[in-house]
Amino acid sequence: MTNEPISTSLHDRFAARGVAGRPPRFVSSGFTAVDVILDGAVKASPGGTATNVARALQTMGWATEVIGTIGDDPAGRFLRSELCADGIGVDNLRLDPKWTTPIVLQEERRGDHVWRFQCPLCRTSFAKHRPTPSGLALSLVGTLPAPDVFFFDRLSLFALSIADTWAQQGTFVVFEPAGLGRPHLFERAVRVANLIKFSSERAPAFREHLRASPSTLVETLGADGARLLVAGSHDWRHVAANPVENVVDSAGAGDWTTAGLIDELFANVVTAKTQDLAKALAHGQILGAEACAWKGVYPKESAEFDREDFESFACPRVIHENHGSRRELSLA
Repeated sequence: MTNEPISTSLHDRFAARGVAGRPPRFVSSGFTAVDVILDGAVKASPGGTATNVARALQTMGWATEVIGTIGDDPAGRFLRSELCADGIGVDNLRLDPKWTTPIVLQEERRGDHVWRFQCPLCRTSFAKHRPTPSGLALSLVGTLPAPDVFFFDRLSLFALSIADTWAQQGTFVVFEPAGLGRPHLFERAVRVANLIKFSSERAPAFREHLRASPSTLVETLGADGARLLVAGSHDWRHVAANPVENVVDSAGAGDWTTAGLIDELFANVVTAKTQDLAKALAHGQILGAEACAWKGVYPKESAEFDREDFESFACPRVIHENHGSRRELSLA
């Protein structure tokens, strides 16, 4: 399955599928985790790129859903509950008692943040992303209607099977690679995606595999803005960054940029012309800059819990010791 470049008006494509009169639908698959912030108190909120983009688009009026598998543990049940409370679909976000939900720990340091991937108390590594078994993709696409946009940021047979099927039904596919992974899967993703967005920091791992890509490419450059290569073109277009005067927290800025870009593409008349796509990217960067003005990824008060409950909530060692107890923490 090869992708269809952005060759016609996205607005026309959207209208042809009857989007007018209903919210556009977005489904994401990939890194789904819980962000925990340590800055005196212990605060928890949904996190991970796939989750963050869905939450951001939800605030823009989209109907969004997160699919995949997380642990049937305190963090996983908290994550699913929070997303459901925000109006995000979680019917196909499975809780598996044999899995452990990934945790991303953020610590304040010298006015900025650093990421930790180990329990700060016992140094046990937090769980990493695990792909949902590929066999579940067939049943999912058989019951879930093809969305207007499908987003994935982790390579797996599960995500690629879904992308292939929905792309044939007219879904616009967005791929945001976190790394190269298995080259043959990366090449499949490049062929099926309509839009590939990535950061310059991660690009060295897979840039060579994008040179012959038929997709539209967006590369974010941090403080230097971003650049855009429209499908079928050979010339990159630079889009300047938006100044941020008072940075509170830059976490999640890239995810808001992605959401703003997607929203602008499908909310307005955007053609294949470079200047129109550059305008959509500029809109995404505005939202990314605005996201630096609040603590955390999402402008919502995070849940708090006592420090002594941290291990029961996040540490894989303690969670495995407590397996079967289903102890729920008291979250404010």
